[in-house]
This record gives sequence, structure tokens and C-alpha cells, in this order.
Amino acid sequence: MIISTILGGGICQAKPAKRGSKTEVAKVEVGTTLPSWSEGCLDIHFINSARGECCFYILPDGTTLLVDAGEVGDSGTSVPQRPNAETKPYITYAKYIKHFLPEGKEAIDYCSPSHFHTDHIGSESCVVGTSPAGYRKSGLLALYDEVPYNHILDRAYPNYTEDEITPALSGQLSQDWAKFVTWGVKKRRFTAARFLAGEEQIKMLNNPKAHKEFSIFNICANGAIWQRTNSGVERVVESKTLVGGNPSSCGFHIRYGAFDYIACGDLVSSTQNRLAYYFRDFVGEGKLDAFKANHHLAGNSWGSRMQELNFNPRVVLNHSFTLNKPDVKKLMHVLPVIEGFFTTNLHKDFVNIPELKANNLVEKITAYNGHIVLRVAPGGGEFYVYMLDDGDFEYRVKSIHGPYKSR
Repeated sequence: MIISTILGGGICQAKPAKRGSKTEVAKVEVGTTLPSWSEGCLDIHFINSARGECCFYILPDGTTLLVDAGEVGDSGTSVPQRPNAETKPYITYAKYIKHFLPEGKEAIDYCSPSHFHTDHIGSESCVVGTSPAGYRKSGLLALYDEVPYNHILDRAYPNYTEDEITPALSGQLSQDWAKFVTWGVKKRRFTAARFLAGEEQIKMLNNPKAHKEFSIFNICANGAIWQRTNSGVERVVESKTLVGGNPSSCGFHIRYGAFDYIACGDLVSSTQNRLAYYFRDFVGEGKLDAFKANHHLAGNSWGSRMQELNFNPRVVLNHSFTLNKPDVKKLMHVLPVIEGFFTTNLHKDFVNIPELKANNLVEKITAYNGHIVLRVAPGGGEFYVYMLDDGDFEYRVKSIHGPYKSR
């Protein structure tokens, strides 16, 4: 891996190119604001408030996708709120998204919460009011007033009740979310559908023919996962037990040319181990370029089956805001088998943990404390990872990592 801190460490123009034109390599400099997305690039933003997860995607044609916008109180974290204690996390997300939205856009095309826990959609302690429709506003529910969503994909629409394939809702504001989506569809504010494993529900809406090498494939939802059976048949394998919360997280696989990326929320337990089989059968050992760490890289985030099948993504991106996440033992396993580890927050005492220091692993933590942006070049052949300053709303580049050649 190359770590660049000079001009030229980046890809894509500062301004959008014309439809169908060739996108040139941009010059990105540490200390300056990250250039905006441009046609052909795939941008993956991990927005840091230190109070929850929020991932914002800009697809190669400018279609946008929001996954989560969590908001928990100070008792649920152990790191300082970013950029300050006065700015509500949903406002932090809103300002960031508005800054990086492609030119001419005022709404997010797709909103797809991975699941309904507080650090992904909002919490009771952070409620800022109740809507006329009766749902309480926090996190993803409050963000809608700042940046509207055009289409919702979640694991339980339309009835939000437990049935033979849908575990019960789990999370403080999960019922509020159900009220919100039901209200929005009824009032024609947006459309909605259930997130289904084995489907391609997220489509490029602006210029898909120009980027035929790009796709998003749904891997898992409600404990079901897309797999290849022993007889070679590809199908959705349902979970034997219905468990709400983390094991029911929605997840997807992005493929852009040679570039592969997987994100599955807080996936844990047996569903997580079956993810390793998906990786083996549909990506291949040594071929996964980037991976959003399951469950903030907690102790249950990198299962035994993943280790047995040599699950070894090139770089790992992590949302973390407590001292015990990432888990030390899990991180000690992960760091030697990957090239780059990036995390939005690292507790000030983390780098002094004896096990990490004794095994010379602290320096293998590539970058931490800030917004993370993974930017893939047009066509998917290479990518960079940028760490951005999260102390204000200028989005200045702290460090540049790459180029990584897609596998």
C-alpha cells in the first residue's frame, strides 16, 4: 500500500464531467476539502458523528443510497461527539450529505436501514419531537426533514409484524420507523419495498447504460442469505430460527468492474458464518477489495467460519464509538490478514492496550478518528481511501491511502 500526502493522491475530477465523457485523475492534497464526486466514480462515505453509523453511497451515475443514520446518547458511547457536543448527530449527517450530494440533487434516491437498532436509526434519548403522523424524530427519522428520501428499502415493509420469514422488530424506535414509512407511502412522499436477499433492488437511475459493469446484489435480510448449495444450485437459504436485531441485518455486495465490496450492517451469529460461504462462492479468496466490518468489529463480528475460509478483504472500514469496539482479540486476528484498517473512532486508551503493543499491531491500524471516504475510479480498476477531518464542516483531507489496484 502507498500512503500519499502530496498532490495527485486521488481520483475523479472536482466537478462532474459531462455524460459519457472520460473522467480524469484529480489532484487531491492533504489539508484541502475533498473534491466532490464526478461521473463514473463510486463514492462510499462513512460519516462520523461518534454517536452511530451512517453510510452514504454515490453510484457511478450519481444515484444515491443512504444506509443508516444512528443517534445514541452519551451513555451509549465512550468517545467525544463529533464535530462537537452541540450539533445533533442527524444535523451532522445532513450537512455532510448536502455538501457531497451530486450537483442538482436535493433528495436521496434510496434509504435502506440495515436494521432498527438505536445506533442505526435513532434512540428515545435523542428524540427532538413528534411528527403529526405520530412517529418520534431521531436519527434516520429526523434526517428526513433535512434531506428527503425518494424510496425506502427495509427488512419488514409493509406490515412490520412477525411472520414465517420476518423476525419481530427490535429497537427503541422501530415502531416509530414503521409509522414513518406507512405515513410516507400513504402521503406519496416516497415509495417503499421489502429488502429481499437474492434480488437487485437498488438500480442506477440516471445513466445506467454508461456503467454496465456496476451492480448491487442483495446478500442477506431477516437471517436469510443467498448461497450456492452442494449441488451447485443458487438460492436464498432461510434461517432456521427467526432472530430480530443484528442477525437479521440487510446486506449487499457491490461489484464495479474488478472492484468488490460487501456491507452487511451488524451481521452476527449463524447468518454471519454463512456470509463466508457467499464470499467463497461468489467473490473468491483474495478477491474482496473492501469490507464494512460487521457489528463495529465486536467480538462476535468475525466468526469461526470466516476464519476457516480465509475471509481476507483488502481493506476493512469500520464504524466504532466505544472502547470495546473494535474488539482487541478480533482485531489481532484481522490486522495481519488485511492491507488497511480504517475506523471512524478509536478510544484514546486503545493504542496503549498491552496485547496490541506487544504484537506490534498499533502501527497496522492505518487511520482513525474522522470521516472515511472510499473512492473507486471509473470502471472500478483502482481506489483510494481518504480520512477527512470531522472537527468542522470543511471536510478537509487528513490523509490519503492508495492507490489500491482492484483484484
